[in-house]
Amino acid sequence: MKKLLKKNQKICVVPKDIKGSMSSKIIKTDRDIIEFEVNEKDLPYYSKGEPIEIFTVVDDGMLYFKTKVEKTDENQKVVSASFDKKTYDLLQRREYTRIDFEKEFTLKDGENEYICSTIDISAGGMKILADIPLSPEKDYLIEFSLESNIPIECFFRPIRVDEVHLKNKAVKNIISGRFIALKNIDKIAIVQFCFKKQSENTNK
Repeated sequence: MKKLLKKNQKICVVPKDIKGSMSSKIIKTDRDIIEFEVNEKDLPYYSKGEPIEIFTVVDDGMLYFKTKVEKTDENQKVVSASFDKKTYDLLQRREYTRIDFEKEFTLKDGENEYICSTIDISAGGMKILADIPLSPEKDYLIEFSLESNIPIECFFRPIRVDEVHLKNKAVKNIISGRFIALKNIDKIAIVQFCFKKQSENTNK
């Protein structure tokens, strides 16, 4: 574990109440304890015994594990959390795992709105099916939701556009792109969704 987590490493921490999610850095790792900085306003979200999730990018991909708060130092603004080496999950060699995801959503091009559908999604972007070809030189406003009805709104920048002909002779466009101006809390929600779906697929 020490090879993966080290001092000054950037991490993303999500407590039980996601409103207290934040970006932080590791101050110390010692056996089965990890210490990280917490802003004063976020301290109330980190009570002893409360579960938290930690995400961080490592050389082989994204590291994710669940842990719990052991103690909080309000003077130093530091949280100590315990972890079990058997509970973290090192994913495949890519920063963001792509998950099959089929859902309709709204895409806006200036004053025009289009109903498109997703093919797959990751924390970095998604692949969509659209009636119109999108320009790689433009950012499009999109709004979609995951399993809940809470909307995620950001911009979508096309990277690759492929025209496909369906069996009914309709012409569609498969477009791969990345998210632009995605809020940190929404990115966390997508990462959690992808981890959950991957776990469900693994256990089938």
